[in-house]
Amino acid sequence: MRKFRFALVILVIVAILLMGGNIIYLNYISSADTYKEDVFLQSETNKTALIIVAHDDDAISMSGTISYLCDNGWDVRELCFYQGWEDKDSIRKRDLESAVSLLGMKSVEYYDIELRKGRDKIEKPWLPIPYSDFDSSYNREIAHKHIENFIFNNKPSVIFTLDDIMGGYGHPDHVVISKLILDFCMQHQNDSAFSVERIYQAVFDPEMNERILKDMEAFKLAKKVYKVETSPKPNVYLSLKGREVIKKQALLTYPTEQNSLTKIWPYYNYYPANIYFKIFNKEYYRVLKKNENYR
Repeated sequence: MRKFRFALVILVIVAILLMGGNIIYLNYISSADTYKEDVFLQSETNKTALIIVAHDDDAISMSGTISYLCDNGWDVRELCFYQGWEDKDSIRKRDLESAVSLLGMKSVEYYDIELRKGRDKIEKPWLPIPYSDFDSSYNREIAHKHIENFIFNNKPSVIFTLDDIMGGYGHPDHVVISKLILDFCMQHQNDSAFSVERIYQAVFDPEMNERILKDMEAFKLAKKVYKVETSPKPNVYLSLKGREVIKKQALLTYPTEQNSLTKIWPYYNYYPANIYFKIFNKEYYRVLKKNENYR
């Protein structure tokens, strides 16, 4: 019995040391530069926001912000795309509806389109391709029409998406959709009735990205293909205080995508939300403004 108790004590000590070391590591990779807390969303009177992304789970990085907006009287709706993979898409569409309900969004629209031409025949469609190949590789006009209708029908003050430089970690689908949004807003910014005041592009602090994604094939290649030193820098953040649990719940909504999500939020699934998201406690955005030509 004494040997058993001794072994148990040793096991507990080892577990505590391992967890302590892991928490130190998480604090290291989550440390970021100093940015201003966003104030625009607290004062904007046109409380209509759209999330426009290539894939349903791309909105996960903004889930704390979405929840905050929905709880504070905003009308939040999402648009995303599928490419006709019936078995997996049917699961993900159910997961998307669960995420929409969880976060309190008013509605979601999704369309089955061939965004990337011949996607089924591409071995690794998530790897970056040059911007110059976008026109020949994507059916951009189809996605553009859905984006145009979605914006004109809802008249938002704010659009949330991923960045138009690297698309988070290099996925060209992300970049294409973000560029379509930006091009469309720039084209219409001088129209008297055009409502979009700001585009919020979800990003990590570049140093965080370098620590977390340093071994990801797409991220390493993206810096070469897109000819950038690293990911674009945010200029504001929104705090996750009080939304730690819903952030984790949103991440867990997509069981088929956990392999990817745990690469971006390492070990999040092993920790209680109130521990993990007090470490990763902010959502960062690169904000493009209408009065600055969305720059």
